[in-house]
Amino acid sequence: MATLEVKEQKVYVCLPPDYIEGKHILSWALSQFPKDETIIVVSLIFTAAKNFPDNKVLLNMWRQSMNETLEKHLTQCAMQKFKAEKLMHDNDDPVKGILELIDLIGIKNLVMGAAPNGKMSTLVAEKANLECKIWFVRQGNLVFTRYPKSDFPATTSEENEIGLNVALRLMLQDGYREASKLKKMASEESKRREEVEKEMLGTYEKVLLLMNNIETEFHRREKLHQKETEEIQTTENNKKDLLRREIEQLKLENQLLRNQRNDNLTQLEELNKQKLELENYISSLKLENNKLKQEWDNAIKEAQELRNQKEHTVVNSDVTLRSQFSSSELEQATQNFSDSLKIGVGGFGCVYKGSLRKTTVAIKKLNSESLQGLSQFQQEVAILTTVRHPNLVTLIGSCSEISALIYEFLPNGSLEDCLDCANNTPSLTWQARTRIISEICLALVFLHSNKPHIVIHGDLKPENILLDENFMSKLSDFGISRIIKQSDSNTTAFYHTTHPAGTFAYMDPQFLSTGQLTTKSDVYSFGIIVLRLLTGKPPLYIASEVQEAMRSGRLQSIVDKSAGKWPFELAKKLAKLGLRCADMSRRRRPDMGQVWSMIDSLVKAASQSAALSSVGSSTFCEERVPSHFICPILQEIMKDPCIAADGFTYEAEAIKTWLNTGHKS
Repeated sequence: MATLEVKEQKVYVCLPPDYIEGKHILSWALSQFPKDETIIVVSLIFTAAKNFPDNKVLLNMWRQSMNETLEKHLTQCAMQKFKAEKLMHDNDDPVKGILELIDLIGIKNLVMGAAPNGKMSTLVAEKANLECKIWFVRQGNLVFTRYPKSDFPATTSEENEIGLNVALRLMLQDGYREASKLKKMASEESKRREEVEKEMLGTYEKVLLLMNNIETEFHRREKLHQKETEEIQTTENNKKDLLRREIEQLKLENQLLRNQRNDNLTQLEELNKQKLELENYISSLKLENNKLKQEWDNAIKEAQELRNQKEHTVVNSDVTLRSQFSSSELEQATQNFSDSLKIGVGGFGCVYKGSLRKTTVAIKKLNSESLQGLSQFQQEVAILTTVRHPNLVTLIGSCSEISALIYEFLPNGSLEDCLDCANNTPSLTWQARTRIISEICLALVFLHSNKPHIVIHGDLKPENILLDENFMSKLSDFGISRIIKQSDSNTTAFYHTTHPAGTFAYMDPQFLSTGQLTTKSDVYSFGIIVLRLLTGKPPLYIASEVQEAMRSGRLQSIVDKSAGKWPFELAKKLAKLGLRCADMSRRRRPDMGQVWSMIDSLVKAASQSAALSSVGSSTFCEERVPSHFICPILQEIMKDPCIAADGFTYEAEAIKTWLNTGHKS
């Protein structure tokens, strides 16, 4: 393809915001100009500033987007070995922006798009500096060219009198320029001269015919516009007449309303007299009612105080079942709280490994200066002395002198450590992860169904799930947990706070926005943990990532390969379960009882698979559920577990049946 000759070394290509449209324009320019002499300067006129007059953030985002588009165009130039530069220019009006650039830089060669309506290209062709040569391109094809003043012959006075629009003038310019070239070739191609002249004459006649058609169309539209104007005027007159009649009707209605108002005022005066009489009578009744209300409030207050005392006694009835240790015993057990025995540090304080009464224990020492730490200390003691479960960490005792809690020692650290493979710990297999999911689920079912007070953990995360020597999971850290009395009605029990606490990535979004902590808040955290065990990915935005993988059929590509080869159906069901639990809407989440009914079949499938090949493989029993979840009396999974006087956990219904058959304990 022949290249175009340019007098200047630089050709400016004005590109629109749309990348595809700009690509067509730039491709045409790159195919027309020589590579060794021409520098393509890519420029862009912003048209978005008027849409964001008071929003600098959105405007900056728009500029960034345009800059990225320009970089793509520069890459296109580089691929075809063109030397290219970029130029960005802000202006609310694209036409003004192009004209400013032409005058400001002194552009001699410009390539730009030509929209179907031709308005923008017409204005540029009409108003641009006459020294600038402009090529108008649409969909990768040259539409027309506006030549500079020096390349185009002067027009006659007769031609100036014809009311051609700019687009037609440009077409005539192309015709004249083509004729000039053909005349220069006359000496070499004499036979073609007459044919070319005839072709030019035909083109000119077509232009004149087109002008006549335009003039005819203009007169037709002018008559049509005049007719429409007359119809609009008639319609407006009819509307005015109708409005005038409505106003007269409203005046009559207004007069009637005034008459009614006067009658109502008279009645109001009579009613006011009756009102005064009634108010005097009501005042006497209020005095008597206040005396009765005061007596009633006093009686209610006394009853409430008795009820609170009773509930406080029930909640704290097991406190004496745990041991109290002195600070000296704890100092001796931890070698005076040596840093070498420190196994954990947090906002609450530090955790030490120690030996107490020939038993290895974990000692959590809270910050003594923190009022919040003291309240969390009291809260954790209140909960762990009230509930017992195989998948809850066991509280051995406490020390009120230094605000310390003594727990059973769990040697395999936290679930977070295992997921991060801390200290070169081998990764948990998919069977072990499935079992841990079931254990966490059963622990939450137990807490949420505890009677008469349910327990909401409030800070469920892998760091608070500890693993014993057999990699059996246990929930810990009940410092911000809440004990809530079960409601007799169908309303959801909740705790309200103005300062939600917890770990952001695992926190219920509705708890953050409303301050209402419910059992569904634990369900949300549980869902995030399920997705983490499935994929091994960080918790933030994990639900969106898994949801997108499910939608695009890429689930197998994001599951944690270090856990072994996940069965596809199991991975798919766990992903769906995790997403359902981690739903942004609290109403769409299942409760933990419903979650267990879904997990039950998954646990069975996992238990029937081959023995685990990595850490925790020996702990995955062949049964569907661990034996400690089975009621010793009914030999069924406990749905409403209760602790009996012998220290063991039974199904509540089994205990009632046992006592009703004559047994006393």
